[in-house]
Amino acid sequence: MLIGELAKRTGFSRDTIRYYEKIALLEVPTHSRRENNYKDYPEEAVQVLLAIRKYKELGFTLEEIRELLVLRSIQVLDVSRLIQVVEQKITGINSEIDKLHEYRLRLNREHRLLLSRKSGKIITLPEMRRAA
Repeated sequence: MLIGELAKRTGFSRDTIRYYEKIALLEVPTHSRRENNYKDYPEEAVQVLLAIRKYKELGFTLEEIRELLVLRSIQVLDVSRLIQVVEQKITGINSEIDKLHEYRLRLNREHRLLLSRKSGKIITLPEMRRAA
């Protein structure tokens, strides 16, 4: 199938598909060129792109998705391994949430301190550090 049909079937733009090829996230066989030099994408490209979309929607980075696709290509990505990967992602997200909560607490303290100051007063850097 040509890139236009692949884009239509997956919802990705042609530029995005080309980008994924460029960074080797989507691999197309070298013998996939037609006589007119257009690329002929295999049916598997649809499944790969739909998997990329799903993992992106779940918060995986392109590099994490690459690792999953490599595991799949060497046929070691079974359900138990995928559960392990998802659990690691959840742990990472929980850690980020904890950091964001801490940032919010610090910002709220800084905000209260700033509200108690006279407006128009210039704040020096040591005062900012003391507030944190």
